[in-house]
Amino acid sequence: DTSIALIDPNSDIIGVSIMFSQEWPFVREYINKVRAALPHAIIVIGGEHPTSMPEYSMNDCPAVDYIVMGEGELTFLELCYKLRTGQDITAIRSIAYRRDGKVVRSGQLSRIADIKKMPWPAWHLIDLEPYFQPNFTMGISHGRNIAMIATRGCPYQCTFCSNPTMWTTRYTMRDVVDVVDEIEFYIKKYNINSIDYYDLTAVVKKEWILELIAQLKKRHIKMVWQLPSGTRSESLDEEVLAGLKDTGCEFVVYAPESGSQRTLDMIKKRVSLEKLEKSVTMALAKGLVVKINFIIGFPFEDRMDIFKTLLFAWKLALLKAQDCNISPFSPYPGSELFVELEKQGRLGKINDNYFKSLITQFDLTVPSSFCKKVSGVELMIYRSIGFAVFYTLSYLRSPSKIVRLYKMWFTNEPFKAHSLFEQRIFDIKARRH
Repeated sequence: DTSIALIDPNSDIIGVSIMFSQEWPFVREYINKVRAALPHAIIVIGGEHPTSMPEYSMNDCPAVDYIVMGEGELTFLELCYKLRTGQDITAIRSIAYRRDGKVVRSGQLSRIADIKKMPWPAWHLIDLEPYFQPNFTMGISHGRNIAMIATRGCPYQCTFCSNPTMWTTRYTMRDVVDVVDEIEFYIKKYNINSIDYYDLTAVVKKEWILELIAQLKKRHIKMVWQLPSGTRSESLDEEVLAGLKDTGCEFVVYAPESGSQRTLDMIKKRVSLEKLEKSVTMALAKGLVVKINFIIGFPFEDRMDIFKTLLFAWKLALLKAQDCNISPFSPYPGSELFVELEKQGRLGKINDNYFKSLITQFDLTVPSSFCKKVSGVELMIYRSIGFAVFYTLSYLRSPSKIVRLYKMWFTNEPFKAHSLFEQRIFDIKARRH
């Protein structure tokens, strides 16, 4: 492979990050090719997937020598230092390795004590220009988007999320001055005009986000920034939303996950639908682009729970919310629901077929269900109906969007996406041409 040929043949340690478990079969194949090309290199993997399944990952891929679990920057650095200096690695916390043919873990997950001392990403080590292509973004493209992280972890314990396994529940925020210093550096060095925040939960504490807003205003930074990964609504009141808009925030993703209070209680999603609706209404009034994330088909759900979720999504469409995602539930390794389903024997054998089943959230044509009362085919139908009705209502409420979408698809006039849906349609057109 071309990508493997680009690896320096003198590399003695190679690190591979794996975030999503559905990617494991493909990453495993890549790791095996790296091993064949560089038989003497030490291969270390890390990220959400191997953190939640260290024994499985090492047994399924013998080419892997070590796993760094959890927040891994300093752990990986310590591992590299001790491997290169021939020191004992067994005292390093949060790693997995083989001993006498068995996979062993070393200590508990550790978190970086002082995130303020963490350096910025070493973007200078790679060619960033390919990443500045118009459709390389999680949000709405502005040409030169760059990714940033301002916080780490999440203090909540949703049962469908692997966050507690990967990060524990400790939530840390970077110093606001350091965040804005990084933004200014990227503007000057890379001429960026948009930032995508990849944080798990970017907005938790109102005081912190208001401090960020104040710092952006103080330095007169004029650029677009977006929250495409999803965030909490509790701190997004009128004061905060006005500040977001004033400082260039364009796109906000809310993640209530369900419109059924019973489901919210069962998955430990501490959110008030009434307050979330109020926050969404204010965000739209401020001119922010709003996307809502939902999940249907939790193991315990019935049709009424799913129907309530669809109704809530459609209600937000009538408020003119621009985007929506309705995903079928997928039991991610490391999550509380994964453990429950595995104990009940409802996951079957963990193999490539299981990992590929997780891809259904990205494919409307593949039926899959871990719900006792609703089949995969039925979930697929509900999901398709949910999308169709949401976008029909959203566009009928704003006829100008229909005209804009028509011009984008059928003419060659310059186009600026006003929602994630329009961005993805534009991406399809760009790839076809």
